[in-house]
Amino acid sequence: MIDSCNPVVFTCHPVARVSVLQRAFPENSIKVTITLGIGDTCIGIMENEYSSIIDLLDAFQIDDLEEIWEVLE
Repeated sequence: MIDSCNPVVFTCHPVARVSVLQRAFPENSIKVTITLGIGDTCIGIMENEYSSIIDLLDAFQIDDLEEIWEVLE
């Protein structure tokens, strides 16, 4: 099936969940956590901070009025 020492490639469908948290005044920076998963397995977590919501929207190529936000309880 897979020969020893030979690289192989397979197709999978990862899911990226992006969580956004705006910090309180005076910082007002926005912390973004991206969790990558395949099925129920987490394969990576990345974090980044943005100085403004405009920078965040630009980084993810999101239109200013796009309604994609889901408030977590």
